[in-house]
Amino acid sequence: MSTAPKPNFSISARFLGPVFSLKGDLTKHAQNLIFARNGTGKSFLSRAFRYLDLHGQGQDVSKAAFDLVSDESPDGKGNFSFSRGTDALGALALEKTGDVVSVTIADTIFHVFSEDFVHEELRERRYEINGEIENEIAVDSDNIKLKDAQNSLSKAQSAEQAAFGALKERFEKEKIEELGKKAGVNKRLKEYLDLDLNKLLQRFPDKPDAPEQDFGSILKDLDSLKSLPAEPLYPDQVTLVATDDIDLNALGTSLQKVTSPSTVSEGIKMKIDAHHEFYKEGAQIVQDEHRTTCPFCEQGITGLDPKVIIDAYIDYFSDEEEKHKDELRGFYRHMQRKETEFSDMGTRISRQKSRYDDLKRFVPSKKDISLDACQIELDRVRECISALKASIEKKAGALSTACTMPSIDLFGSFTQLKKVLEGNNEKVVELAQAVEKADDERKVLQRKACTIFEREFAITNWSDIVTLRTLSAEVKKKLDELVELEKSSPSTKARDRVADTFELLLKEFFADKYVFDRTKFVLKRGEQEMSRGPHRTLSDGEKTAIAFCYFIACLHRKVVANSDYRKLFLVFDDPVTSMSYDFVFSISQTLKNLSISDQGDISTNPGKIDGQKCVRPDLLVLTHSSYFFNISRTNAVIKPEATFSLHGDGATHKLVHLKNYVAPFEQQLEHVYRVANGQYPDHSTGNAIRSVLEAIGRFCRPDKSQSVQDFIAFLASEDGFSVKSILINSLCHGTYYDESPPPDDLKLACTETLLIVERYAIGHIELMKIASNTKGK
Repeated sequence: MSTAPKPNFSISARFLGPVFSLKGDLTKHAQNLIFARNGTGKSFLSRAFRYLDLHGQGQDVSKAAFDLVSDESPDGKGNFSFSRGTDALGALALEKTGDVVSVTIADTIFHVFSEDFVHEELRERRYEINGEIENEIAVDSDNIKLKDAQNSLSKAQSAEQAAFGALKERFEKEKIEELGKKAGVNKRLKEYLDLDLNKLLQRFPDKPDAPEQDFGSILKDLDSLKSLPAEPLYPDQVTLVATDDIDLNALGTSLQKVTSPSTVSEGIKMKIDAHHEFYKEGAQIVQDEHRTTCPFCEQGITGLDPKVIIDAYIDYFSDEEEKHKDELRGFYRHMQRKETEFSDMGTRISRQKSRYDDLKRFVPSKKDISLDACQIELDRVRECISALKASIEKKAGALSTACTMPSIDLFGSFTQLKKVLEGNNEKVVELAQAVEKADDERKVLQRKACTIFEREFAITNWSDIVTLRTLSAEVKKKLDELVELEKSSPSTKARDRVADTFELLLKEFFADKYVFDRTKFVLKRGEQEMSRGPHRTLSDGEKTAIAFCYFIACLHRKVVANSDYRKLFLVFDDPVTSMSYDFVFSISQTLKNLSISDQGDISTNPGKIDGQKCVRPDLLVLTHSSYFFNISRTNAVIKPEATFSLHGDGATHKLVHLKNYVAPFEQQLEHVYRVANGQYPDHSTGNAIRSVLEAIGRFCRPDKSQSVQDFIAFLASEDGFSVKSILINSLCHGTYYDESPPPDDLKLACTETLLIVERYAIGHIELMKIASNTKGK
C-alpha cells in the first residue's frame, strides 16, 4: 500500500536575536544540516529549540522572552516555529513586556544539545553524572509478549506466595503451640529463632526419615524433669571390703604344715573341740592363778581325778596340735568376717541401685543407664571364701596330712568386683551432677525438640511442600522466559538504559581510557576514579565528546513509553566545539549510524538500521564549523540535498540549499564585502575581518604573518593600511556585551580589508560577487 509523501520541515522566526525575519524550508528527510557563520543567529535558533525541550520536561521557561527577543523588536515581541508541512511541531510566542511566554508542542519530544545543555547538565555538576533517574518506561503494544510474560510470571508468583503463606502460617502456628506452649521452649533459644520455613525447605530437599526419638517422647522427658524432687534422695557411694589383711601365703603355709597328734585322750580332745574357747579360757585361769578350785563351778580340783583331767587340759593347750588348730581357727574366723562384710556390702549395693533407679527416671539423659547388681562378682568372691573355709576345716581334721590351697583366684575376683563397683560409683556421681545441672539438660531437650519438630513438620506436610516446590519451579520457568524476552528488549528502567547507552558510546569514543561505573554513576579513568575530579582531568575536547555521548544517553530520560522514541526530534548545536579531528570523525560517524529500535535500543551499528523497526532518528544539526559541515556532507552523514546555509541579508534571513562544500574564507569575505557596501555590521564582523586577513597573510605573505598582528603591522609600514587590531576580536555565539566597536570603524576596517584582498589576492572579490548574486536569486 502506497503512503503519501512526507512534507518538508520548515523554520520560521521573527525578532530572535539577530534573526529579524526567517521563513525557510528544509527537506522532508529525517536529517537536515544547517551551516551558519558566527553572528548569523544560529545560537538563538538552537536556544529556541532548547526552550521547547525544557517546556516538554515541565521546567520553567519564563525567561525565554528575555533571552530570545531582539532588542530591535518594535513591539517587544518575537516568535519561533518549527513545522512539518502545515503542522507546527513546536512554537514559541514571546513578549518581553511582562515576560509572556506561550509554548505550543505537538506530538513531538525535543531533545537539544547545546552550550546550555552542557552547562546545566555537566559543567555546573563538574561532570559528575546525575544518577537520580527514577522514571520507568512503559511497555507498549509492540511488546505484548513481554507484557504477557510479566503477567504470567505475576500469576505464578501469586500462586507460589499463597501456597507459601498458607504453609508458613501453619508452621508458625504449630511452632508456637507445640514448642512454646507444650514444650515450654525458651523463645530466645538459638534453635527456636532459627526455625524458619525457608530454612526448612533448604534443609530437606528430599522427604526426611522419621527421627529416632519422636516429639511426644521429648515432651515426656521434659515432664520428667519438671517432676524432679526439690530435695532428691541421692544414692551413696559403696566402698570395697578391705582385702589387704588376707594373707593367703600364711594360710597356704598352715595348710601345708604337718603336726603330730597330741597324747591327750580323744575324749578330752572331743570335749575341747566342742567347746574350745570355754576349756581354753578355764585351763588358762587355773594355770595362771594356780587355783585349787574350778574357776567356773568352785569345786575342788586337788583331788586325784579332777587334777588329772585338768592337767590333761593344760597339757593339751600347750601341745603343737592345739597351737596348729588354733591358728587354723584364726584363719577360719577371718574368712567368716570377710564373708559377713561382703554380705553387708551386697546389701549396700542393692540399696545404691534402688535409689539410683528411683532418681534416674526424673533425668532423661540417665533413664536408660543402670547400675550393675554385682551379683556375679559377689558370688565369685563368696565361692572363693567358702572354698578357703572348707580347706581350713579339712586341714583341722587332718593335721598330720599336708593340704593344698583350693584352685581359686580370690584377688582376681576382688579386682573384678572393684572394677564393677567403681563403674557404679562413677554413674552415681554423674547422676548427681545431671540432677544438679537439670537446667542444662532442659535446654538440651528443648534444642532437640526444635530439631525434631522441624523434621516431623516436614514429614507431616510433605505433600504441601511438594506442591510449593512445583509452584516455585513454575515461577523460575516463567522468570527464565521473561529474562530471555528482556534480553531482546532494553530494561524498562530509564536509569539502566541511560547507563547502557552511555557505556556503549564511551567505548566507541575512548575504548577503555574512560569507563562508566553504572553502579556509582561516575566516570573513571580506566579502573581508577579521578581523584581531581572529571572537571580537572578531562581536556576541553574530551569534555565535549563525553557531553555528546551523555546527551544521546539522556534520550531515555525523555520518554515514558517505547512508542515515544518515534516522537523524538534531536537538535545539535555545534557538537564539535574544541575538538580534535579524531573526535570530529567519531561524532560524524555516530550521527551517521545512530539508530533507535521500537523497543528503545540505541545502537551505532549501521547493520541494524532497517528503516522500519530500527530507524535513524529525526534530527537537525546546526554548525558554524565548515570542516564538520564538509565532513558530514562528504561522508553522507546528512544527504547532500538536506544541507543548507543560514544567511542574513539585512533584516531578512534565508535558508539556502548548499550544492557545494562550504569555504569559510568565501563566507567571511562575503560578509566583509556586504558591510563595506552598506550592511550594518554585527558582533561577528570583527571575527570575519580577522579570518580574511589571516588567510591572505598565510597564503600570500607567510614571511610577514607569524601572527595577524605582525601582518597588520607589515601592511601599515608597506602600504599604509591602518586596520585596528582591537576591532577584530571574536564576539560570537550570541554573547551579549555592553560596549561594541563603533559601526563606522568596523565599516572602515572592512573597506581596508577589501583593498588588501585586491592588493595581494586579486580575483577573489569578483568570484565572491558572482557567488553572492547566485545565492540572491
